Amino acid sequence: MTKFFFGNWVTRCYLFAVAVTVVILLGANLATGSQEPSFAAVYLIGLTAPVSVIFAPIALLGDGWLAIAMLWISVVAGALLNTLLINTIVGEVGRFRSQRVQA
Repeated sequence: MTKFFFGNWVTRCYLFAVAVTVVILLGANLATGSQEPSFAAVYLIGLTAPVSVIFAPIALLGDGWLAIAMLWISVVAGALLNTLLINTIVGEVGRFRSQRVQA
């Protein structure tokens, strides 16, 4: 499981960017005392697109606990899917390079 999340530098950079944005979002919520998503949620949804854009568009989030749950579930699902895609793409490029060097 560790190799899945931290297997290559592209995945590590992506997950670091998502983590930094989550910290900024939570820090903004703690600083303002509000539990509603702040403007930093736009960056978080952008980083975890396309899944988060489909399931939690900012314009439709509204107020309440359901909006917050939709945001976090869609962000987690988007980060996991993007991590899978990044690992797949980087793995294919690595296989292509190793085949090219051997030939």
